[in-house]
Amino acid sequence: MLKSSFFGLFALLSFSLCAQNAPDVYLFDISTTPTTLKITEGANISSNAGYDSQPSFYDDNTLLYSRTQDSLTAIGIYDLSTKKTALLTNEPNNGFFSPQRLPETDHVVAVRQNPEGRQRIAEYDFKTKAFQRLRDSSQVGYFKFYDKDAFIASVLVPNQLDLMLSSPAMDTLQKIVSKSGRSLHKVPNSESLSYTVENDDQNMDLYMLDLSGESPTSYFVCELPIGRQDYAWLDENRILVGSGDSLFVYDLFGEPAWVFAASLNAYNLTNTTRIAVSPDGKHLALAAEPVE
Repeated sequence: MLKSSFFGLFALLSFSLCAQNAPDVYLFDISTTPTTLKITEGANISSNAGYDSQPSFYDDNTLLYSRTQDSLTAIGIYDLSTKKTALLTNEPNNGFFSPQRLPETDHVVAVRQNPEGRQRIAEYDFKTKAFQRLRDSSQVGYFKFYDKDAFIASVLVPNQLDLMLSSPAMDTLQKIVSKSGRSLHKVPNSESLSYTVENDDQNMDLYMLDLSGESPTSYFVCELPIGRQDYAWLDENRILVGSGDSLFVYDLFGEPAWVFAASLNAYNLTNTTRIAVSPDGKHLALAAEPVE
């Protein structure tokens, strides 16, 4: 397999902006059967100079993403019904990354980076756009909430990211594993979160973290395709990955292999990275670059 880029201290969030070309966020309608995936109605919903990425569905009709605005990165809101864009945040001295809905609430959480480079999870009221609080004091890079209180996060430590678990039962963050990745998700219809870890070949292995027992338990699922860091769950059994101009699916109950599912060639897209599926499974959002 090809080598994936090592995360390290300088591969996180704001540093990534300098290393990447300027992607946009694209939205598709999708339909699936147990063995097929069809994508239609693709559209660039960010259409914005600079870095637009990290899509996440607030609900079936609302997409959140990181949007470049006046040389900083804000939280963008895209309404699927009206096809209109708005901003949740308007803080000229801060950048925002990995926006997502806080489970069981109407709030949004995101990594807020201050002018000194400090990165912490910030919480905002989606309806009023009012700041609520900072959730943790660690140097958080990427995160995913299990419920409104418990979450996992890839946290910056010297020369790497470590995966940490935070819950109300813990006084401090619990380390799960070293060299964790940026793609963290809640597994649909389960009591598990998923995360990635860099393996000896510098590719990313995907694990599930079961939180149903007295203590968290990790299970190996599969290795991501060549050089890939990002994935999403189509449902509790199928994982979706973008690579170049193609989409691939891994079925936990099928052959242990990534199977070609759809092409983005008709939309002249390449370098697919961040990816998200709407809660109702009808929409797909991803970050990609147009073919020059």
